Amino acid sequence: MMKRPEENANSDAGVPLRLDGIKWRHGEEGEQAFRTGGLVLQPGKIVVLMGVNGAGKSTLLEKIAGLRPPEGLQVSFGPDALWRPKRWRRSRVRLNERALLHYSYASQAPEDALFARSVGEELDYSLRPYRLNAKQKEERRKAALESAGWESAEWLMRDPYPMSGGERRRTALAATFAAPASWYLLDEPTAGLDGAGHRTLSRQLTKLREEGRGIILISHDSDWALPLADEALLLDASGTLRRCSREHLVRCPEWLEDIGLRVPLWIRTVHRLWRNGVPMEGLWKPRDAAASWTGEPLSTNEDRTGRPAAKQFRSNLAKKREEETKGHRLGGFDPRSIWLAYALVSFGLFVLKDWMGLLLGATVVAALLIAGNVSLLRWRGVIVNYAIFSVIATVLFAAGAGSGWAARGEAFLDTIMPFARTMQILLLGLAIPLVMSPLSLRKALEQVATIRGRVPGWAQRAILTVTLIMRFVPVLLELWERFVKIFLARGKSVSRNPAALSRRLRDVAIPFLLALFRLGDEVALALESRGVGGRDSVVLPVRSRWRKRDYAMAGGGLLLVIALWSFAHR
Repeated sequence: MMKRPEENANSDAGVPLRLDGIKWRHGEEGEQAFRTGGLVLQPGKIVVLMGVNGAGKSTLLEKIAGLRPPEGLQVSFGPDALWRPKRWRRSRVRLNERALLHYSYASQAPEDALFARSVGEELDYSLRPYRLNAKQKEERRKAALESAGWESAEWLMRDPYPMSGGERRRTALAATFAAPASWYLLDEPTAGLDGAGHRTLSRQLTKLREEGRGIILISHDSDWALPLADEALLLDASGTLRRCSREHLVRCPEWLEDIGLRVPLWIRTVHRLWRNGVPMEGLWKPRDAAASWTGEPLSTNEDRTGRPAAKQFRSNLAKKREEETKGHRLGGFDPRSIWLAYALVSFGLFVLKDWMGLLLGATVVAALLIAGNVSLLRWRGVIVNYAIFSVIATVLFAAGAGSGWAARGEAFLDTIMPFARTMQILLLGLAIPLVMSPLSLRKALEQVATIRGRVPGWAQRAILTVTLIMRFVPVLLELWERFVKIFLARGKSVSRNPAALSRRLRDVAIPFLLALFRLGDEVALALESRGVGGRDSVVLPVRSRWRKRDYAMAGGGLLLVIALWSFAHR
């Protein structure tokens, strides 16, 4: 059996992290040449990853953790590459379980990953992949509690669910620090923590650095993160990195403006102190820096808008986001026409009774998705799982349908038919949330149900049901994707054998269902606070009119249902 890198709790400290395939350069003045390989981060340092919102900081951190496709990025923890070529298809890659053990990861909301019934069980789940002995586990559990500022072992018995938001965040971070990894990848770890939590986290990161562990940290609290940091990675929206030390940022604060960030007042203050002779080593100690300052008082009313280059950067980033968020081709249609066309086409698909009709229906569905420029790649997990379930259920039914192969084959075809027909309707239905918002649909349906300027209570409840279903389909998908990532980051398993698949289903499905319960409670409270269900009717404030394209959409759906009906009854 392959030896794991964490047979000893401290054996993995000292493993460097190497990134290839990303454009980067050193921060020293005069060095402008970009490289695409050889970015090596040494352990025993705290590295702060900085950039504007939307630049891709969290995406890069997830790629380093193997939670996203590499897209050309090659990551290695010491001798272990994160991605390896598949055995039979060298053009494709798969995750290396040994490399996964080298890091521990905390997302922007790590408390959402909690699912066990006690803090102790959460810590044990993070420790399970490392196969530590009883003494090592006890040491790691104690160290994890200390990282959260908890000295009493009674916290191990506490249930994370009823905890406050700050306590849940501390529990999640403790579960992250429980793993005896070489690197800790932390995305906004101070969010939701008070001042005491900030100080506790600072002590923990300093302790890990002294142990020889490496930390990559994303934080918008620059006044908290940079004094801790040894290095900074400045990420541009184009995906390029500038590597520098915190001392470089003191000398050249305009580098922050180069990536679109405004230079904080405290950095401009430190920069001015340095230019007036305050030693660099004293700049990170406020009392020493203040005692060394002999110049004019610093003004807090200085221009904070940044250089023209930064303004242009933000303008370009806004244009880029606007282009990325442009709607689908169906975005200009009235939601009522899209919904009506979908209902008509779905009815036409439902009446198809043979395989020739199903082939025609598949052609119609594909043509509609292509014409609407609608991609279902994000739903591929749902689609594949439905297809697998359909085939398995059909095979099981056909196996008991008769004694001969002919009878079983006929039963299989008869049973798979409704599954295939439902799949076509499902594909069109999954496209609906991509081309209209729940709010626009609700307003459109309210307009249809309006009687004398008011919506009856029964219609309001029906519309609310439809819009909630439409709203929560993508939400459920996001939840499932999140817990799949959590399982990978904490469970460290990519095996496909039956035992591993059952563990994956258990460790993903349980927290997913718990999250659904919490989400249901939050939605119920939100609806109750807004008075939903307490009134029999609502006033409709906005009315919209159909345009020619909307009539064409509805007419096209009617023609399609007539054609499909005619083909089914030919």
